[in-house]
Amino acid sequence: MTNLDNQRLKRILFVTTTTHVGGAEKILAAIAEHLRRKGVIVAVCSLKPKGPYGFQLESLSIPVYSFEMSGNSGLSGFLSYVCCMPKLIRQIRIFRPQVLHAFLFRANLLARIAARLCRVPVNISSIRIIENERPFYFLLDRLTSSLVTQHLAVSEQVKEVTCERSKIKTENIRVIPNGIDISTCQSTHHSKLGDYLTSHLGITPDSLVCGTVARLHRQKGIRNLIEAFALLRTEFPRLKLLIVGEGPERAGLEKQVAELGVSRDVFFAGEINPPTECLKLMNVFILPSLYEGFPNVLLEAMAAQVPVVASNVGGVNELVSQNENGLLFPPGDSRSLADAVRWLLLHPEKAKEMVASAHDRVQKEFSLEGMLKEYDDVYESLLKEVRV
Repeated sequence: MTNLDNQRLKRILFVTTTTHVGGAEKILAAIAEHLRRKGVIVAVCSLKPKGPYGFQLESLSIPVYSFEMSGNSGLSGFLSYVCCMPKLIRQIRIFRPQVLHAFLFRANLLARIAARLCRVPVNISSIRIIENERPFYFLLDRLTSSLVTQHLAVSEQVKEVTCERSKIKTENIRVIPNGIDISTCQSTHHSKLGDYLTSHLGITPDSLVCGTVARLHRQKGIRNLIEAFALLRTEFPRLKLLIVGEGPERAGLEKQVAELGVSRDVFFAGEINPPTECLKLMNVFILPSLYEGFPNVLLEAMAAQVPVVASNVGGVNELVSQNENGLLFPPGDSRSLADAVRWLLLHPEKAKEMVASAHDRVQKEFSLEGMLKEYDDVYESLLKEVRV
């Protein structure tokens, strides 16, 4: 094989914990589709059962192999996870990738070991989030980091924290922020989904709507959002709250809404992908997360020209500049969240200025095309350094 052949990406295997709706999964799907269009042979291994992005990729003739890992905790969950290793090794040996690119922590860990055992030339781990609930993840990261050809962080803050806690050298982590296709976030098409949401939330021409799009998990801070909404509801009787997403906290959140007496004005819309129609209904988009990496949905809200309020976590302040293109508040602080939403509702002209600034920044700095080019550059530069 010539040196030129060595530098050309021909076969890539992606490994992910899940292909359900989420920011990391969306980015993986975008990269896989892009490479497929370029003529690269692409396959995906998912530890958990296939989700919407898995089926989407299969519809494009990209094979998706699910290892059916259970979502159980404890010993049974651990054994289910460990059993994914021989399945992954088998797929690697059958597929023979030049590059193995993993997303999300559990997939990263398995992929590092399997890639080394199978002698995959290039092994990439994408670090998508600053993990606050499982500090031992950083220890495992440190112990296996030498197996990785290249770490990719989704934000400068994620890189900084990973270097500090996992003791990975700065030069071994490259930052590639998320990018989005802005045109898909600006649809003005009237749809039945929009009518359905409007009807169930009781939206009238004089209503105000704030909302979020998130997995219903403790990490996302939805409880703080609901507390803030209850505070605002007395001051803005026309205010509605739209919560888009599914997850393990839904029942508890619905109970909280009932206890606060705001059930009539809060609508749990379930999982809707893409969330464009939901964003179009909002006067304010809120990201209340307790920890994050670089949230894709925040980019989508800014591209959809919705004023944004976001918790100052992870790489959020690399996108949102306080009082310039959005408002930031301390994570977990429901009253500060309410204050920020209140300010935007009371200052619609200033909110319009922030929207224009936000849209301009996303368009210039966080395009899908720019992000995909960076991934292409990574694959090519790493392949230049190895003999395949």
